[in-house]
Amino acid sequence: MALSEMDTEKKLPQDALPDVASGDSDLIPGGHVNELRRDFSIWSLGSLCLCLMATWEALTSVVAAALTNGGAPCLFYNYIISFLGTVAIAASLAEIASIYPTAGGQYHWVAALAPKNQMLIASWFTGWISIGGQIVLTASAAFAAGLQFQALITLNNGNYTPERWQGMLFYWMILLYSAVVNIWGSRVLPHTNLASGILHIAGLTAIMIVLGVMAPKHDAHFVFAEVTNNSGWSNDGISWLVGLLSTVYPFLGYDAACHMAEEMPRPERNVPIAMLGSVLVNGILGFGYALMLLFSLGDLGELLESPTGFPFMQLFLNVTESKAGSTILILAVTFIAVAANAAGCTSTSRTFWAFARDSATPFPEYFAHVNTSLQIPVRSVVLVTAAQMLLGFIYLGNSTAFNAILSMAILGMYTSYLLPIVYMTFYGRRKLGVAQFGPFKLGNSLGPVVNIAAICWLLVAIVFSTFPTLQPVTPQNMNYAIVVMGGWLVSGVAFFFTSGRRRYSGPIID
Repeated sequence: MALSEMDTEKKLPQDALPDVASGDSDLIPGGHVNELRRDFSIWSLGSLCLCLMATWEALTSVVAAALTNGGAPCLFYNYIISFLGTVAIAASLAEIASIYPTAGGQYHWVAALAPKNQMLIASWFTGWISIGGQIVLTASAAFAAGLQFQALITLNNGNYTPERWQGMLFYWMILLYSAVVNIWGSRVLPHTNLASGILHIAGLTAIMIVLGVMAPKHDAHFVFAEVTNNSGWSNDGISWLVGLLSTVYPFLGYDAACHMAEEMPRPERNVPIAMLGSVLVNGILGFGYALMLLFSLGDLGELLESPTGFPFMQLFLNVTESKAGSTILILAVTFIAVAANAAGCTSTSRTFWAFARDSATPFPEYFAHVNTSLQIPVRSVVLVTAAQMLLGFIYLGNSTAFNAILSMAILGMYTSYLLPIVYMTFYGRRKLGVAQFGPFKLGNSLGPVVNIAAICWLLVAIVFSTFPTLQPVTPQNMNYAIVVMGGWLVSGVAFFFTSGRRRYSGPIID
């Protein structure tokens, strides 16, 4: 395959490559010179994935959609379905990551697995969609944290009238913090991820104890059988499926492990462990928390009408009967959202940097640059931060912008997960030899079954992530996910067919 001029400067002939399997070489699979520090251990990477997913915290933040569209049973059963679907997706992606452990992730995998006549266009658009989805997913954590900081003022000051522009400023503040940490605090990022992982567990433990001891409990009928549809959708089945938003979103982000593959030893082994392990750990913890939360909800109507805009804040206040006590519990959730944004900025900037390194972005030489003193792709970090800041303007004109951001995250991320699994299922398994698989493999019998289950689940979630949460639809509550992601895709089409395809020859595949 022909290499771009930029790639030839950073790659060596295949017969000159040393063994990179140990992770100690200055080269990575494919011959790229490794320009990033390998600071991440399996524990710090696992903590990054745990906190970027932040399943129980995300469930806490977005619980309103499920409670509105089907009540407690909607959240409970959809959580189980989403968990199983996510395990199938993560296992499918982990198998591919074990074969091709590079920062490019999804687009690199599609380039390796797709037929030659589809490779260029399929891999490029997979990368473009993946970057768009990661930007929105990362932004969603900052949105949640920023709006929760603002809601804390509402909780503690009855005279405060929240304004959307103030919420946007809180959002921007978190984005700037994440950028600063990723650029000048990059050496301590693995340690802050570990600390965040500890807070992730400690916060859950504290909240579970408080709810378990202090909250009045509903009976089993309320949790498992009492369906309530307050969404305005006349069809309860459609309303229920729209409520998937609350249980799909908390399981996004585990692919961050593959985008950090070039900053850790033995990525062919450690990346799959981090991906699948974070899903299993978060899924089990989140399931226990979901049960406790549902039994402890109290008056559902009061929670949905909370002046804070977040039902969980009202729940914590009702249970503790203390503004100070509820604030402490809320901050455990909010600080993890801040950590998730910082982790997401790390992962997304590495994906964009890898895409630029393969001459796939506008101004690729500029954005493929790595700061030699910091050993960080600073320009990519700045660009990702600026793109997230622009998303804040959606909030100024849309009362349900937060839900739209969540939907966009699902739409973008799930599409980027879908494409490599499809190519693995229908092409990769036929052309890869046994020796080409990595340490983590599903096998010829289980692999196709898991892949097909993942594809079916992805398609269902993608479709219903585009539906509006409420009826009737107005310009203020419309789900703009398809509009924004459609715009991102159209801009990609314009760039690729005007100039991108002349530069992009695909990543180097071993």
